[in-house]
Amino acid sequence: MTVLADTHVFWITSRAAGVVALLAASAAVTIGLLMGGRMVKRRGLDLRAVHEALSLATLIALVVHAVALLGDSFIGFSLADIAIPFASGYGGVWMAAGIVGGWMLLILGLSYYARARIGVARWRALHRFTALAWLLGIGHALGMGTDAGAAWFVLGLVATAAPAIALLGVRLAPAVSTAVRA
Repeated sequence: MTVLADTHVFWITSRAAGVVALLAASAAVTIGLLMGGRMVKRRGLDLRAVHEALSLATLIALVVHAVALLGDSFIGFSLADIAIPFASGYGGVWMAAGIVGGWMLLILGLSYYARARIGVARWRALHRFTALAWLLGIGHALGMGTDAGAAWFVLGLVATAAPAIALLGVRLAPAVSTAVRA
């Protein structure tokens, strides 16, 4: 009984951290799109600190989400299973989407601290791929998440992701209409 309880703690920890990562990422993407889309006045509220804190919270939750699975002996994930897309026979494309999205978020998020070396313009261009990484995380959560069908999960996801999706649509709309005209 103790072994089952101990391994269940890892599973619950991973689930909770995954939910936190998804919700924090959704809020961070929303704030990032607000700042990048010039919808927030420069002299007004400075959201950079909030965006950075949410982004770091997302990265920490992602690491906890993945590493906690190593302690869960029920599925028996190896380090390769949680770090390399398609290495695990579990979850298929949805697991791979989560792994790719997680690595993208980690690399793109931490690149903020190297933007002076990368070049601010190049960093901004790369940072736009964060939205793709976030969408992969949503796909991972909905495609294989234990709580994907739970009303509380869907409501929480919609409440945090809908503003980001709307802002992303506004951001992409000029690019799409320009491409259609060309």
